[in-house]
Amino acid sequence: MNNVKRPPTVWITQALLVIFALLLMFTLILNIAMLLSHLNEVSSVLPALITYTITFVIVLLFAISFWGLTKGQAYGRWLGLSSMILVWGLIILVQLRRPSGPFKYYEYDNTAELVGAMVAQFSLHALFLILICRLAFARKVSAFFHQRATQQIVGREAR
Repeated sequence: MNNVKRPPTVWITQALLVIFALLLMFTLILNIAMLLSHLNEVSSVLPALITYTITFVIVLLFAISFWGLTKGQAYGRWLGLSSMILVWGLIILVQLRRPSGPFKYYEYDNTAELVGAMVAQFSLHALFLILICRLAFARKVSAFFHQRATQQIVGREAR
Protein backbone atom coordinates (compact mmCIF):
# COMPACT_ATOMS: atom_id res chain seq x y z
CA MET A 1 0.00 0.00 0.00
CA ASN A 2 1.17 3.47 -0.85
CA ASN A 3 1.64 5.78 2.13
CA VAL A 4 -0.24 8.99 1.42
CA LYS A 5 1.21 12.22 2.78
CA ARG A 6 -1.26 14.04 5.00
CA PRO A 7 -1.72 17.70 3.97
CA PRO A 8 -0.86 20.41 6.56
CA THR A 9 -4.50 21.56 6.51
CA VAL A 10 -5.57 18.19 7.90
CA TRP A 11 -2.82 18.29 10.56
CA ILE A 12 -3.82 21.79 11.67
CA THR A 13 -7.49 20.82 11.80
CA GLN A 14 -6.67 17.77 13.90
CA ALA A 15 -4.56 19.84 16.30
CA LEU A 16 -7.32 22.42 16.71
CA LEU A 17 -9.91 19.69 17.27
CA VAL A 18 -7.80 18.19 20.07
CA ILE A 19 -7.20 21.60 21.66
CA PHE A 20 -10.87 22.60 21.58
CA ALA A 21 -12.05 19.15 22.72
CA LEU A 22 -9.68 19.20 25.69
CA LEU A 23 -10.68 22.75 26.56
CA LEU A 24 -14.39 21.92 26.44
CA MET A 25 -13.88 18.66 28.35
CA PHE A 26 -11.93 20.46 31.08
CA THR A 27 -14.70 23.08 31.29
CA LEU A 28 -17.38 20.39 31.40
CA ILE A 29 -15.64 18.48 34.21
CA LEU A 30 -15.08 21.69 36.16
CA ASN A 31 -18.74 22.72 35.77
CA ILE A 32 -19.98 19.29 36.84
CA ALA A 33 -17.73 19.43 39.91
CA MET A 34 -19.07 22.90 40.75
CA LEU A 35 -22.65 21.69 40.34
CA LEU A 36 -22.08 18.67 42.55
CA SER A 37 -20.41 20.76 45.26
CA HIS A 38 -23.32 23.24 45.29
CA LEU A 39 -26.14 20.77 44.66
CA ASN A 40 -28.10 21.79 47.76
CA GLU A 41 -28.12 25.46 46.65
CA VAL A 42 -29.46 24.80 43.13
CA SER A 43 -33.22 24.94 42.68
CA SER A 44 -33.32 23.21 39.28
CA VAL A 45 -30.65 20.97 37.82
CA LEU A 46 -32.36 20.53 34.43
CA PRO A 47 -30.92 23.63 32.67
CA ALA A 48 -27.41 22.64 33.77
CA LEU A 49 -27.90 19.06 32.56
CA ILE A 50 -29.10 20.30 29.16
CA THR A 51 -26.05 22.57 28.88
CA TYR A 52 -23.71 19.76 29.93
CA THR A 53 -25.30 17.39 27.42
CA ILE A 54 -24.84 19.89 24.58
CA THR A 55 -21.21 20.45 25.61
CA PHE A 56 -20.60 16.69 25.72
CA VAL A 57 -22.15 16.26 22.26
CA ILE A 58 -19.82 18.95 20.89
CA VAL A 59 -16.80 17.21 22.48
CA LEU A 60 -18.00 13.94 20.95
CA LEU A 61 -18.33 15.65 17.55
CA PHE A 62 -14.74 16.89 17.83
CA ALA A 63 -13.51 13.41 18.82
CA ILE A 64 -15.32 11.67 15.94
CA SER A 65 -14.05 14.33 13.53
CA PHE A 66 -10.49 13.81 14.76
CA TRP A 67 -10.80 10.04 14.41
CA GLY A 68 -12.24 10.34 10.89
CA LEU A 69 -9.43 12.68 9.85
CA THR A 70 -6.88 10.29 11.34
CA LYS A 71 -8.29 7.38 9.34
CA GLY A 72 -8.59 9.48 6.17
CA GLN A 73 -12.33 8.95 5.95
CA ALA A 74 -14.59 11.33 4.03
CA TYR A 75 -16.89 11.71 7.04
CA GLY A 76 -13.90 12.94 9.04
CA ARG A 77 -13.25 15.67 6.50
CA TRP A 78 -16.84 16.91 6.54
CA LEU A 79 -17.27 16.58 10.30
CA GLY A 80 -13.95 18.36 10.76
CA LEU A 81 -15.15 21.10 8.43
CA SER A 82 -18.44 21.44 10.31
CA SER A 83 -16.54 21.45 13.62
CA MET A 84 -14.29 24.28 12.47
CA ILE A 85 -17.33 26.24 11.25
CA LEU A 86 -18.99 25.64 14.64
CA VAL A 87 -15.91 26.87 16.53
CA TRP A 88 -15.59 29.90 14.28
CA GLY A 89 -19.30 30.66 14.73
CA LEU A 90 -18.99 30.40 18.51
CA ILE A 91 -16.01 32.77 18.47
CA ILE A 92 -18.04 35.28 16.46
CA LEU A 93 -21.06 34.84 18.75
CA VAL A 94 -19.01 35.47 21.88
CA GLN A 95 -17.53 38.60 20.31
CA LEU A 96 -20.92 39.97 19.30
CA ARG A 97 -22.78 39.01 22.48
CA ARG A 98 -20.41 39.17 25.40
CA PRO A 99 -21.46 36.86 28.22
CA SER A 100 -22.21 38.51 31.54
CA GLY A 101 -20.27 37.56 34.61
CA PRO A 102 -18.30 38.84 37.56
CA PHE A 103 -15.20 39.70 35.52
CA LYS A 104 -14.72 43.01 33.75
CA TYR A 105 -13.74 43.11 30.10
CA TYR A 106 -10.46 44.66 29.08
CA GLU A 107 -10.72 48.29 28.01
CA TYR A 108 -8.21 49.75 25.57
CA ASP A 109 -6.24 52.74 26.81
CA ASN A 110 -5.32 54.23 23.45
CA THR A 111 -5.82 53.95 19.71
CA ALA A 112 -2.74 51.75 19.20
CA GLU A 113 -4.15 49.06 21.50
CA LEU A 114 -7.50 49.23 19.74
CA VAL A 115 -5.88 48.92 16.30
CA GLY A 116 -3.73 46.03 17.54
CA ALA A 117 -6.81 44.23 18.84
CA MET A 118 -8.62 44.80 15.54
CA VAL A 119 -5.66 43.44 13.55
CA ALA A 120 -5.48 40.39 15.85
CA GLN A 121 -9.23 39.74 15.45
CA PHE A 122 -9.06 40.18 11.68
CA SER A 123 -6.09 37.78 11.53
CA LEU A 124 -7.89 35.18 13.65
CA HIS A 125 -10.98 35.29 11.46
CA ALA A 126 -8.95 35.27 8.24
CA LEU A 127 -6.97 32.22 9.40
CA PHE A 128 -10.15 30.35 10.34
CA LEU A 129 -11.69 31.21 6.98
CA ILE A 130 -8.56 30.06 5.11
CA LEU A 131 -8.48 26.79 7.06
CA ILE A 132 -12.15 26.13 6.42
CA CYS A 133 -11.87 26.91 2.70
CA ARG A 134 -8.74 24.79 2.27
CA LEU A 135 -10.29 21.85 4.12
CA ALA A 136 -13.37 22.07 1.90
CA PHE A 137 -11.88 22.93 -1.50
CA ALA A 138 -8.10 22.33 -1.65
CA ARG A 139 -6.93 19.88 -4.31
CA LYS A 140 -4.33 18.26 -2.05
CA VAL A 141 -6.93 17.62 0.65
CA SER A 142 -9.38 16.18 -1.89
CA ALA A 143 -6.64 14.01 -3.38
CA PHE A 144 -5.64 12.79 0.10
CA PHE A 145 -9.16 11.65 0.98
CA HIS A 146 -9.80 10.25 -2.52
CA GLN A 147 -6.57 8.25 -2.46
CA ARG A 148 -7.27 6.98 1.07
CA ALA A 149 -10.75 5.86 0.01
CA THR A 150 -9.33 4.14 -3.07
CA GLN A 151 -6.70 2.35 -0.95
CA GLN A 152 -9.37 1.13 1.45
CA ILE A 153 -11.53 -0.20 -1.39
CA VAL A 154 -8.56 -1.96 -3.02
CA GLY A 155 -7.54 -3.37 0.37
CA ARG A 156 -11.03 -4.86 0.88
CA GLU A 157 -11.05 -6.43 -2.58
CA ALA A 158 -7.63 -8.01 -2.02
CA ARG A 159 -8.92 -9.93 1.00
